[in-house]
Amino acid sequence: MLDAAQLADTLHALLSESPESALKVIDSADLDPAQQATLQAAVTSSTKPVDQLTAVGRALIATGHGRDDANEAYRAAFYVSAHWHDYLQDPLFTLFTANKAGHLLDKWVHYFPLYTRYFSPFRGKAVRVLEIGVYRGGSMRMWTWFFGPEAKLVGMDVDPVAIECAKDEYSVVLGDQANPEDLRRVNDEYGPFDIIIDDGGHTMEQQITAVETLFPLLAEGGVYLVEDCHTSYWDSYAGGLKRPGTFVEWVKDRIDDLHGYHIPDTDEAVHPVWTQQVSGIHCHDSVVVMDKRGRFAPFAEQSGGGEFIHLGRPATAVISELTATRLSIAAERDRLRAELAEWESLAEDLRHARADVVGLRDFLGDLERDRDDSRSDAELAAAAADQAHEQMRWMRRSASWRLTSPLRAIRRRRL
Repeated sequence: MLDAAQLADTLHALLSESPESALKVIDSADLDPAQQATLQAAVTSSTKPVDQLTAVGRALIATGHGRDDANEAYRAAFYVSAHWHDYLQDPLFTLFTANKAGHLLDKWVHYFPLYTRYFSPFRGKAVRVLEIGVYRGGSMRMWTWFFGPEAKLVGMDVDPVAIECAKDEYSVVLGDQANPEDLRRVNDEYGPFDIIIDDGGHTMEQQITAVETLFPLLAEGGVYLVEDCHTSYWDSYAGGLKRPGTFVEWVKDRIDDLHGYHIPDTDEAVHPVWTQQVSGIHCHDSVVVMDKRGRFAPFAEQSGGGEFIHLGRPATAVISELTATRLSIAAERDRLRAELAEWESLAEDLRHARADVVGLRDFLGDLERDRDDSRSDAELAAAAADQAHEQMRWMRRSASWRLTSPLRAIRRRRL
């Protein structure tokens, strides 16, 4: 491993744009071949000091060095780059860099622009601020300076020394942020708060318990900020990438809640707190910010175009005329649709009438066939009668008929 002096020599060599000197330090260090090759590759990965230092920071982690060693490499990369110029106008970063003889301030540098972004609307106002995790009071004095004399600042910590450090400049309450009763007690006595900053123990239980307890109690329009969310990825804090139960995974569920009105087929998706009271969730590296503002169910809307701001009266008149024409066309369309519906109804009636006519024609055809059959039967019967009559006449003219006439007369008399 690189010891403290060798690490410092390596970083100074890169800051001085002397990568050869950095490679010599690495060659002389007590490193195994794989570690040595990884660090050498980082140094030679670029010709720019900022890139070299950033790569060395990643290589230190990969070779088993601690996060503190990597932190030194990243600090050097930041200050050798132009990024720190962007921070010069930030009031909190300016205070931080000037705080040489003040109370201890230990912050990730990229937090300062986030503080300024989310807390500036509250500056100079009678704002109530709760900071969980006071330590030795450096940040509480920073907030006192930033928010101004009208602000009411309250700290919460498990260490009694935090009360001694506060003196009379702000209030400190002893309590455990993993205990909902302690959190509610602080809110009952000093709240409701407009701003809550969680810089406490950073464990998953502490962060989740605190936000679930205090966010519903936050004042309307308030801001809840959780720092050091990177512990959700550290094993030492029971974290890990996508590991269930971490604060970051809890935040992902709240993003679903934020969209609860858009989740179909269930009223349970609309949570009374996380859907109806969270107006925004802002995720940054190691920082999550939640805005408290009651909101209505979202809906889409249309209105007149805003082009009238840029267009003159003639153009506006044309737009109005086009709108009127469109409305007129829509009305004509509706009228034609109504007429078409009537015609379709008449056409349906006509189809039914045609079906009835076809049925009548079939019925008449059956009647005509029956009539023709009856005529044929009558004609056959008449022909048979004529034939019988003719046979009778023939028989009466015959000799046998004349000879048997006396016999028939006797039979009639007997009857």
